[in-house]
Amino acid sequence: MSRVISLDDAVRSARRQFMATGDVDMRRLTEELAVGRATLYRVVGSRDRLLGRIVNDLAEVTQRMSMAEVAQIHPPGIDRIVEGARRMNGYVVAFGPLRQLMEQDPATAFRVLFTDTGGVHDASVAIWRREMEEAAASGALTLPREVGRLAYMFVRIGESMIFADLLNAREPDLDLARDLHRALLTLP
Repeated sequence: MSRVISLDDAVRSARRQFMATGDVDMRRLTEELAVGRATLYRVVGSRDRLLGRIVNDLAEVTQRMSMAEVAQIHPPGIDRIVEGARRMNGYVVAFGPLRQLMEQDPATAFRVLFTDTGGVHDASVAIWRREMEEAAASGALTLPREVGRLAYMFVRIGESMIFADLLNAREPDLDLARDLHRALLTLP
């Protein structure tokens, strides 16, 4: 009889591995969860999807924390969004497990971060879209373009600056990301 596990069980165990090593070893995960390979993959989909879920969960917590920190300093609006993104970007650049993944397995990191396979990009767009919609609904932000496109561009700017080392062997540039985010939110 095979053991039944939930996605949450698999994510919790995989997150512990990721935090310790910057990766998820699926064979080790099957041993830890005492399930077969087919069961694990049926539950999680793929290693890339599992890594994406972990990164998404951590990113959402980091974004909420960053926005809460800047809420103490900035009223709702452009400054809060831009500075919240800057803080979050700083945390992401300094996050050891993600940096380890990027160094040890850049192809996987690319798939997880930027493609539908890992889902991180789409989840990030959704997070920032909500933030922008809330600021607009409160009257604190006038959206210069359709919010879905705006959130997409906002995230792509951040990605290109904070993952510059993965994308084109350049150093991450948080100041340029901040300046471009501000320009995007203010240009008609």
